[in-house]
Amino acid sequence: MIEFDTKNMEIPYHEFIKHYKNAEKSQQLNIEAACLSTISDTNKPSARFVNIKYINNREIIFFSNYKSHKADNINFNSNIALTLFWSSVNTQIRINGKVKKLSNERSNSHWEKRSKSKNALAISSAQSSKSISYQEVIDNYEFTLENDDLSSRPNYWGGYTIDPSYFEFWTGHKSRVNKRKIFEKKDIDWKKYFLNP
Repeated sequence: MIEFDTKNMEIPYHEFIKHYKNAEKSQQLNIEAACLSTISDTNKPSARFVNIKYINNREIIFFSNYKSHKADNINFNSNIALTLFWSSVNTQIRINGKVKKLSNERSNSHWEKRSKSKNALAISSAQSSKSISYQEVIDNYEFTLENDDLSSRPNYWGGYTIDPSYFEFWTGHKSRVNKRKIFEKKDIDWKKYFLNP
């Protein structure tokens, strides 16, 4: 689930929440999953799913390993695309923006809320690096869970915050006259318009 802070929220974020609540009522599975697309230093695109944890005004927050491939891509090019699809309500949300690391204080605060098993996985996994076997991955995780101090967040794991500049809310219809509602940031204001299907 995504946690929202609605204080001082701008129009596109309220639109997001409206669609989110719709999907939640329809019991959408993996409602917090979003496809994050990045560009590598060789200009190759890469996409993977991340879990969105928090949304507030001008921030969409997820967490990851700072030594992962996605982190390398973000360090090279902070421009990202984020896509969510909720099949239960036939809704797609596309977001463009810039991403940067979350503060240590806020990453620490989130770490303290997580379960020991999740923190053990974050510590034991050298995310995206090669391993001899899946059994080695399991062994590393189980050893970490039993033996390591899981209370302190490692400096190679933490949050990222996305500052969006573009939202597209796509709603599918049987007629295929699909609705595409856009919010695009111009300077400090959001401009609303629609696109043809």
